[in-house]
Amino acid sequence: MKYLVLGAEGFVGKPLCEYLRSQGAEVVPFDLKRGAQEDARVVRLPLEGVAGVFFLAWDVGGAKYLYRHEIQFRQLDWNLKLLLNVMPQLQTAGVPFLFVSSQLAEEYDTVYGVTKRLGEVWTHLMAGVRVRLWNVYGPLEPVTERSHVIADFVWQAVTKGEIRMLTTGAERRQFIHVDDVCRGFHAALEGRLTGVYDISSFEWVSVLEVAQVVARLAGARVVPGEQVGSTPITPMQGRVPGWLPHVSLETGLGRMVEAARSQLLNSERCSALAAASAIKGSADLQSNAARI
Repeated sequence: MKYLVLGAEGFVGKPLCEYLRSQGAEVVPFDLKRGAQEDARVVRLPLEGVAGVFFLAWDVGGAKYLYRHEIQFRQLDWNLKLLLNVMPQLQTAGVPFLFVSSQLAEEYDTVYGVTKRLGEVWTHLMAGVRVRLWNVYGPLEPVTERSHVIADFVWQAVTKGEIRMLTTGAERRQFIHVDDVCRGFHAALEGRLTGVYDISSFEWVSVLEVAQVVARLAGARVVPGEQVGSTPITPMQGRVPGWLPHVSLETGLGRMVEAARSQLLNSERCSALAAASAIKGSADLQSNAARI
């Protein structure tokens, strides 16, 4: 099978490409990060010979990015252009596709939620596959305005020995590991599912509990904040038939902690090698100067 992945360099897109290749599929990656020639808002898509399309490309990030007031118009412009360019091409080609939505499609007071809901409606009209993601974790992102809360917790725990939370952590979420997400996407598109389906653990856990598990695994401590977070009351749509999550929260968090430690150790080794090289270079210069 040959699949086109729109948003192939993203938080979920990159692991999805790796997963599809591991299943013997041919993958056509497509992402603006690879160059302007792959800007899905404006260019023609390489749909010839493609058996299916995964539509992940979106202006997205963690909560601290999605809910910033000053970027709502940017998100609106970006995501509408994606829909207006991608959807007509998929319709003309008649190729099966999966649109990646979100639990936040039930929210009507944010641009992210409204545009995801619009994508769901458009997908329904074209008989495409619709899945909603619930708080994906697993990829170890650098801490930026777009990074997600679990990666932020892991980096704090590993580098500082403590996790300082913005909220009390009483708010509850459903988290799902990216490995399980990739399997769920593949199963949903292969099954040509109608209706809306959730890709989630279907288990509620408080953000404080997540921080405490990360802290225990990393040998750190948790400092809860004073803000009171909110728990979204989002109706569940249904589980992808034949699919179940395999990666437990503890296992997934443990992988992230080990990955962070490994990256930190490699960084320290590189710094040490660079320092040693600089010292050696300085010594060689002094030796040459002495000979002269």
